[in-house]
Amino acid sequence: MERMQAMGEAMPDKRSRPAGLAVTILGSGGPMAMTQRASAGYVVYRDRVPRILVDGGGGTFERLGEGRIFDLVRMDTWLFTHLHIDHSAEFPAIVKSMYFLRRGYNKMSPLTVIGPDAWGDFPSTSEFVDAYFNKEHGIYRYFHHFMETIKAGDLSFDTKDLAYDYDQVKSPEKILTRDGMSISYIPVMHGPRASKTPAVAYRVDYAGQSITFSGDLNSKSGNLVRLAKGSDILIYDAALGPAQDFDPPEVFHTPPADIGRAAKEAGVKTLVLSHFMPPYVPMKIERILAAVKDEFDGEVILAEDLMTLSAQRGASSSSSGDTQEESPRKGPMQRFRERLQSQ
Repeated sequence: MERMQAMGEAMPDKRSRPAGLAVTILGSGGPMAMTQRASAGYVVYRDRVPRILVDGGGGTFERLGEGRIFDLVRMDTWLFTHLHIDHSAEFPAIVKSMYFLRRGYNKMSPLTVIGPDAWGDFPSTSEFVDAYFNKEHGIYRYFHHFMETIKAGDLSFDTKDLAYDYDQVKSPEKILTRDGMSISYIPVMHGPRASKTPAVAYRVDYAGQSITFSGDLNSKSGNLVRLAKGSDILIYDAALGPAQDFDPPEVFHTPPADIGRAAKEAGVKTLVLSHFMPPYVPMKIERILAAVKDEFDGEVILAEDLMTLSAQRGASSSSSGDTQEESPRKGPMQRFRERLQSQ
Protein backbone atom coordinates (compact mmCIF):
# COMPACT_ATOMS: atom_id res chain seq x y z
CA MET A 1 0.00 0.00 0.00
CA GLU A 2 3.02 2.30 0.16
CA ARG A 3 2.54 3.38 -3.47
CA MET A 4 -1.06 4.44 -2.93
CA GLN A 5 -2.68 7.78 -2.21
CA ALA A 6 -6.05 7.39 -0.51
CA MET A 7 -9.36 8.18 -2.21
CA GLY A 8 -10.45 11.76 -2.21
CA GLU A 9 -7.10 13.33 -1.42
CA ALA A 10 -7.04 15.84 -4.24
CA MET A 11 -3.61 16.80 -5.50
CA PRO A 12 -3.57 20.62 -5.44
CA ASP A 13 -0.38 21.07 -7.43
CA LYS A 14 2.22 19.27 -9.50
CA ARG A 15 4.59 18.85 -6.56
CA SER A 16 2.10 16.60 -4.74
CA ARG A 17 2.17 13.97 -7.50
CA PRO A 18 4.56 11.02 -7.58
CA ALA A 19 7.70 11.33 -9.67
CA GLY A 20 8.36 8.97 -12.57
CA LEU A 21 5.41 6.99 -13.94
CA ALA A 22 2.13 7.19 -12.03
CA VAL A 23 -1.61 6.85 -12.55
CA THR A 24 -4.76 8.35 -11.04
CA ILE A 25 -7.94 6.29 -11.21
CA LEU A 26 -10.67 8.61 -12.44
CA GLY A 27 -13.32 5.90 -12.50
CA SER A 28 -13.36 2.47 -10.86
CA GLY A 29 -16.98 1.62 -11.65
CA GLY A 30 -18.85 0.12 -14.58
CA PRO A 31 -21.95 0.87 -16.66
CA MET A 32 -24.37 1.28 -13.73
CA ALA A 33 -24.68 4.58 -11.86
CA MET A 34 -23.08 4.48 -8.41
CA THR A 35 -22.59 6.97 -5.61
CA GLN A 36 -18.79 6.83 -5.27
CA ARG A 37 -17.56 5.33 -8.55
CA ALA A 38 -17.46 6.87 -12.01
CA SER A 39 -17.22 4.57 -15.02
CA ALA A 40 -13.80 3.42 -16.23
CA GLY A 41 -11.05 5.99 -16.78
CA TYR A 42 -7.40 6.63 -15.86
CA VAL A 43 -4.81 9.44 -16.12
CA VAL A 44 -1.12 8.56 -16.57
CA TYR A 45 1.61 10.98 -15.43
CA ARG A 46 5.17 11.31 -16.67
CA ASP A 47 7.21 13.12 -14.02
CA ARG A 48 4.08 14.62 -12.44
CA VAL A 49 2.65 15.91 -15.74
CA PRO A 50 -0.59 14.33 -17.03
CA ARG A 51 0.16 12.95 -20.50
CA ILE A 52 -2.15 9.99 -21.23
CA LEU A 53 -5.84 9.28 -20.74
CA VAL A 54 -6.98 5.65 -20.79
CA ASP A 55 -10.71 5.33 -21.54
CA GLY A 56 -13.19 7.88 -20.19
CA GLY A 57 -16.61 6.64 -19.11
CA GLY A 58 -19.43 8.56 -17.45
CA GLY A 59 -18.33 10.65 -14.48
CA THR A 60 -14.64 10.86 -15.36
CA PHE A 61 -15.09 14.49 -16.44
CA GLU A 62 -16.18 15.38 -12.91
CA ARG A 63 -13.32 13.38 -11.38
CA LEU A 64 -10.79 15.47 -13.31
CA GLY A 65 -12.16 18.50 -11.49
CA GLU A 66 -12.33 16.81 -8.11
CA GLY A 67 -8.74 15.68 -8.50
CA ARG A 68 -7.70 19.20 -9.59
CA ILE A 69 -6.16 17.77 -12.75
CA PHE A 70 -6.31 21.00 -14.70
CA ASP A 71 -2.84 21.15 -16.28
CA LEU A 72 -3.85 19.43 -19.50
CA VAL A 73 -1.90 21.51 -22.01
CA ARG A 74 0.56 18.62 -22.47
CA MET A 75 -2.05 15.84 -22.45
CA ASP A 76 -1.22 14.37 -25.85
CA THR A 77 -2.46 10.76 -25.96
CA TRP A 78 -5.86 9.15 -25.43
CA LEU A 79 -6.06 5.35 -25.40
CA PHE A 80 -9.40 3.57 -25.76
CA THR A 81 -9.42 -0.09 -24.78
CA HIS A 82 -12.80 -0.44 -26.51
CA LEU A 83 -15.78 1.72 -27.36
CA HIS A 84 -18.43 0.59 -24.91
CA ILE A 85 -20.33 3.54 -23.46
CA ASP A 86 -18.94 3.08 -19.94
CA HIS A 87 -15.41 3.47 -21.33
CA SER A 88 -15.88 6.32 -23.81
CA ALA A 89 -18.95 8.49 -23.06
CA GLU A 90 -17.04 11.49 -21.67
CA PHE A 91 -14.79 11.88 -24.71
CA PRO A 92 -16.39 15.08 -26.12
CA ALA A 93 -16.83 16.71 -22.69
CA ILE A 94 -13.21 16.12 -21.69
CA VAL A 95 -11.95 17.27 -25.10
CA LYS A 96 -13.80 20.56 -24.68
CA SER A 97 -12.41 20.97 -21.17
CA MET A 98 -8.88 20.25 -22.41
CA TYR A 99 -9.09 22.94 -25.06
CA PHE A 100 -10.55 25.49 -22.66
CA LEU A 101 -7.53 24.65 -20.52
CA ARG A 102 -5.29 25.73 -23.44
CA ARG A 103 -4.57 22.32 -25.00
CA GLY A 104 -4.96 24.00 -28.39
CA TYR A 105 -1.79 26.01 -27.81
CA ASN A 106 0.34 22.87 -27.56
CA LYS A 107 2.07 22.73 -30.95
CA MET A 108 4.65 20.14 -29.86
CA SER A 109 2.41 17.16 -30.59
CA PRO A 110 -1.14 16.49 -31.80
CA LEU A 111 -3.80 14.98 -29.59
CA THR A 112 -3.29 11.36 -30.57
CA VAL A 113 -6.34 9.11 -30.15
CA ILE A 114 -5.75 5.37 -30.40
CA GLY A 115 -8.14 2.43 -30.17
CA PRO A 116 -9.50 -0.64 -31.95
CA ASP A 117 -10.46 -0.82 -35.61
CA ALA A 118 -14.05 -1.34 -36.78
CA TRP A 119 -16.01 -4.60 -36.63
CA GLY A 120 -19.73 -5.40 -36.73
CA ASP A 121 -21.71 -2.82 -34.79
CA PHE A 122 -18.57 -0.96 -33.70
CA PRO A 123 -16.97 1.91 -35.61
CA SER A 124 -13.23 2.29 -35.82
CA THR A 125 -11.68 4.69 -33.34
CA SER A 126 -11.06 7.09 -36.23
CA GLU A 127 -14.74 6.98 -37.14
CA PHE A 128 -15.67 7.48 -33.49
CA VAL A 129 -13.60 10.66 -33.25
CA ASP A 130 -14.78 11.86 -36.65
CA ALA A 131 -18.43 11.37 -35.71
CA TYR A 132 -18.03 13.86 -32.88
CA PHE A 133 -15.68 16.48 -34.28
CA ASN A 134 -15.52 16.36 -38.08
CA LYS A 135 -15.52 19.98 -39.23
CA GLU A 136 -18.21 19.39 -41.88
CA HIS A 137 -20.56 16.76 -40.45
CA GLY A 138 -19.53 15.98 -36.87
CA ILE A 139 -22.06 16.12 -34.03
CA TYR A 140 -20.02 18.92 -32.42
CA ARG A 141 -18.71 20.53 -35.61
CA TYR A 142 -19.55 23.92 -34.11
CA PHE A 143 -16.52 23.60 -31.84
CA HIS A 144 -14.01 24.37 -34.59
CA HIS A 145 -15.54 27.78 -35.29
CA PHE A 146 -16.12 28.36 -31.60
CA MET A 147 -12.43 27.88 -30.84
CA GLU A 148 -11.49 30.24 -33.64
CA THR A 149 -13.88 32.82 -32.22
CA ILE A 150 -12.46 32.66 -28.71
CA LYS A 151 -8.89 32.32 -30.06
CA ALA A 152 -8.27 29.04 -28.24
CA GLY A 153 -6.05 27.45 -30.86
CA ASP A 154 -6.69 24.66 -33.36
CA LEU A 155 -8.73 21.53 -32.71
CA SER A 156 -7.01 18.59 -34.37
CA PHE A 157 -6.60 14.86 -33.84
CA ASP A 158 -4.15 12.23 -34.96
CA THR A 159 -6.03 8.91 -34.87
CA LYS A 160 -4.76 5.34 -35.10
CA ASP A 161 -6.86 2.18 -35.45
CA LEU A 162 -5.45 -1.03 -34.01
CA ALA A 163 -5.90 -4.59 -35.22
CA TYR A 164 -8.02 -6.43 -32.66
CA ASP A 165 -7.95 -10.08 -33.76
CA TYR A 166 -6.48 -11.85 -30.73
CA ASP A 167 -5.96 -15.05 -32.77
CA GLN A 168 -3.79 -13.23 -35.31
CA VAL A 169 -1.86 -10.78 -33.10
CA LYS A 170 -0.21 -12.79 -30.33
CA SER A 171 2.74 -10.57 -29.41
CA PRO A 172 2.78 -7.04 -27.94
CA GLU A 173 3.36 -4.29 -30.48
CA LYS A 174 4.89 -0.91 -29.70
CA ILE A 175 2.60 1.76 -31.16
CA LEU A 176 3.95 5.05 -29.84
CA THR A 177 7.15 6.47 -28.37
CA ARG A 178 7.17 10.02 -27.05
CA ASP A 179 9.37 11.87 -24.54
CA GLY A 180 10.92 8.69 -23.21
CA MET A 181 7.57 6.94 -22.79
CA SER A 182 6.57 3.97 -24.90
CA ILE A 183 3.08 2.53 -25.37
CA SER A 184 2.51 -1.07 -26.42
CA TYR A 185 -0.72 -2.93 -27.05
CA ILE A 186 -2.16 -6.37 -27.68
CA PRO A 187 -5.69 -7.48 -28.66
CA VAL A 188 -7.79 -9.18 -25.97
CA MET A 189 -11.01 -11.20 -25.99
CA HIS A 190 -14.11 -9.38 -24.75
CA GLY A 191 -17.14 -11.51 -25.45
CA PRO A 192 -17.85 -14.53 -27.66
CA ARG A 193 -16.58 -14.39 -31.23
CA ALA A 194 -20.06 -14.11 -32.77
CA SER A 195 -20.76 -10.88 -30.85
CA LYS A 196 -17.32 -9.81 -29.77
CA THR A 197 -16.31 -6.28 -28.95
CA PRO A 198 -13.06 -5.10 -30.59
CA ALA A 199 -10.88 -4.67 -27.52
CA VAL A 200 -7.22 -4.13 -26.69
CA ALA A 201 -4.97 -3.84 -23.64
CA TYR A 202 -2.17 -1.29 -23.21
CA ARG A 203 1.18 -1.06 -21.46
CA VAL A 204 3.00 2.20 -20.69
CA ASP A 205 6.75 2.11 -19.99
CA TYR A 206 8.97 4.93 -18.78
CA ALA A 207 12.37 4.99 -17.07
CA GLY A 208 12.26 1.31 -16.16
CA GLN A 209 8.72 1.56 -14.74
CA SER A 210 5.56 0.08 -16.24
CA ILE A 211 1.78 0.15 -15.90
CA THR A 212 -0.51 -2.23 -17.81
CA PHE A 213 -4.23 -1.63 -18.40
CA SER A 214 -6.28 -4.72 -19.21
CA GLY A 215 -9.47 -3.06 -20.35
CA ASP A 216 -12.44 -5.43 -20.37
CA LEU A 217 -11.56 -9.03 -21.22
CA ASN A 218 -12.26 -12.63 -20.31
CA SER A 219 -8.58 -13.72 -20.31
CA LYS A 220 -9.16 -16.70 -22.63
CA SER A 221 -6.71 -15.60 -25.31
CA GLY A 222 -3.74 -15.40 -22.93
CA ASN A 223 -2.59 -12.20 -24.62
CA LEU A 224 -2.77 -9.99 -21.52
CA VAL A 225 -0.11 -12.08 -19.76
CA ARG A 226 2.26 -11.54 -22.70
CA LEU A 227 1.76 -7.78 -22.53
CA ALA A 228 1.92 -7.43 -18.74
CA LYS A 229 5.11 -9.46 -18.15
CA GLY A 230 7.02 -7.91 -15.23
CA SER A 231 4.75 -4.85 -14.92
CA ASP A 232 5.01 -2.82 -11.75
CA ILE A 233 1.24 -2.28 -11.80
CA LEU A 234 -1.49 -4.23 -13.60
CA ILE A 235 -4.89 -2.51 -13.50
CA TYR A 236 -7.42 -5.22 -14.20
CA ASP A 237 -10.93 -4.17 -15.24
CA ALA A 238 -12.52 -7.18 -13.62
CA ALA A 239 -16.20 -6.13 -13.73
CA LEU A 240 -16.58 -7.55 -10.24
CA GLY A 241 -20.26 -7.68 -9.39
CA PRO A 242 -23.35 -9.59 -10.53
CA ALA A 243 -21.60 -10.90 -13.64
CA GLN A 244 -19.62 -13.19 -11.35
CA ASP A 245 -22.85 -15.01 -10.47
CA PHE A 246 -23.89 -15.60 -14.08
CA ASP A 247 -23.26 -18.88 -15.90
CA PRO A 248 -20.76 -18.69 -17.44
CA PRO A 249 -19.21 -15.51 -16.00
CA GLU A 250 -16.22 -15.68 -18.32
CA VAL A 251 -18.17 -14.79 -21.48
CA PHE A 252 -17.28 -11.09 -21.18
CA HIS A 253 -15.16 -10.77 -18.04
CA THR A 254 -12.67 -12.71 -15.94
CA PRO A 255 -13.49 -14.85 -12.86
CA PRO A 256 -11.44 -13.90 -9.79
CA ALA A 257 -9.26 -17.02 -9.74
CA ASP A 258 -8.30 -16.46 -13.37
CA ILE A 259 -7.37 -12.86 -12.55
CA GLY A 260 -5.00 -14.09 -9.86
CA ARG A 261 -3.49 -16.70 -12.17
CA ALA A 262 -2.93 -14.12 -14.91
CA ALA A 263 -1.21 -11.72 -12.49
CA LYS A 264 1.00 -14.52 -11.17
CA GLU A 265 1.94 -15.77 -14.63
CA ALA A 266 2.75 -12.21 -15.74
CA GLY A 267 4.90 -11.69 -12.65
CA VAL A 268 3.42 -8.27 -11.85
CA LYS A 269 4.29 -6.48 -8.61
CA THR A 270 0.92 -4.93 -7.81
CA LEU A 271 -2.54 -6.01 -9.01
CA VAL A 272 -5.27 -3.35 -8.93
CA LEU A 273 -8.86 -4.64 -9.23
CA SER A 274 -11.14 -2.09 -10.88
CA HIS A 275 -14.45 -1.79 -12.80
CA PHE A 276 -16.75 -2.68 -9.92
CA MET A 277 -20.44 -3.20 -10.57
CA PRO A 278 -23.24 -3.33 -7.96
CA PRO A 279 -24.53 -5.09 -6.05
CA TYR A 280 -21.25 -5.74 -4.29
CA VAL A 281 -21.19 -6.33 -0.55
CA PRO A 282 -18.31 -6.96 1.86
CA MET A 283 -18.99 -10.70 1.90
CA LYS A 284 -18.82 -10.92 -1.89
CA ILE A 285 -15.67 -8.75 -2.06
CA GLU A 286 -14.06 -10.93 0.58
CA ARG A 287 -14.76 -14.04 -1.50
CA ILE A 288 -13.40 -12.37 -4.64
CA LEU A 289 -10.22 -11.25 -2.87
CA ALA A 290 -9.73 -14.70 -1.39
CA ALA A 291 -10.02 -16.31 -4.83
CA VAL A 292 -7.53 -13.84 -6.33
CA LYS A 293 -5.06 -14.20 -3.45
CA ASP A 294 -5.23 -18.01 -3.62
CA GLU A 295 -3.49 -17.66 -7.00
CA PHE A 296 -1.44 -14.45 -6.61
CA ASP A 297 0.74 -13.62 -3.62
CA GLY A 298 1.70 -10.09 -4.65
CA GLU A 299 0.08 -6.85 -3.53
CA VAL A 300 -3.65 -6.62 -4.35
CA ILE A 301 -5.46 -3.27 -4.22
CA LEU A 302 -9.16 -2.54 -4.64
CA ALA A 303 -9.42 0.53 -6.88
CA GLU A 304 -11.26 3.63 -5.75
CA ASP A 305 -11.90 6.87 -7.58
CA LEU A 306 -9.08 9.43 -7.26
CA MET A 307 -6.65 6.85 -5.93
CA THR A 308 -3.13 7.59 -7.21
CA LEU A 309 -0.45 4.92 -7.65
CA SER A 310 3.24 5.25 -8.38
CA ALA A 311 5.02 2.66 -10.51
CA GLN A 312 8.26 3.33 -8.65
CA ARG A 313 9.02 0.35 -6.48
CA GLY A 314 8.75 1.18 -2.81
CA ALA A 315 8.03 4.86 -3.51
CA SER A 316 5.34 6.88 -1.81
CA SER A 317 2.77 8.60 -3.99
CA SER A 318 3.71 11.82 -2.18
CA SER A 319 6.71 13.56 -3.70
CA SER A 320 7.83 14.67 -0.25
CA GLY A 321 7.42 11.23 1.26
CA ASP A 322 5.28 12.70 4.06
CA THR A 323 2.40 10.67 5.44
CA GLN A 324 -0.90 11.73 3.90
CA GLU A 325 -3.72 12.86 6.16
CA GLU A 326 -6.73 10.59 6.40
CA SER A 327 -9.27 11.28 3.67
CA PRO A 328 -12.52 12.89 4.79
CA ARG A 329 -14.35 11.10 1.94
CA LYS A 330 -13.94 7.51 3.11
CA GLY A 331 -16.88 5.35 2.16
CA PRO A 332 -17.88 1.90 3.42
CA MET A 333 -15.81 0.10 0.76
CA GLN A 334 -12.63 1.98 1.71
CA ARG A 335 -13.17 1.22 5.38
CA PHE A 336 -13.76 -2.44 4.49
CA ARG A 337 -10.61 -2.54 2.34
CA GLU A 338 -8.53 -1.05 5.13
CA ARG A 339 -9.93 -3.58 7.59
CA LEU A 340 -8.99 -6.47 5.28
CA GLN A 341 -5.48 -5.15 4.70
CA SER A 342 -4.86 -4.73 8.43
CA GLN A 343 -5.68 -8.36 9.13
